[in-house]
Amino acid sequence: MEIIAINAFITVFSCGLFLVSLTSYKRSKNVKILFVSFVFLIFLIKGLLLSFGLIYEDIAEIMTSEYVGFFDLIILLLLFVATLRR
Repeated sequence: MEIIAINAFITVFSCGLFLVSLTSYKRSKNVKILFVSFVFLIFLIKGLLLSFGLIYEDIAEIMTSEYVGFFDLIILLLLFVATLRR
């Protein structure tokens, strides 16, 4: 039960951060903020998939460490691009 609550909090928090960063991008038109928005969106998708995997056993098999690692790799690459971008 604790893992579900923690994962739910992280998912909701990443959703909030995504919305805040997207609003910030709309105001500033800074491309770095857009990349960070994508990071939060991917983190949100990862959290949703992990949450569904905790609830539904059929999806749990799909969310193996390889797929979770793939999401982490995308997140890291987007953060890397955001830091290098002018």
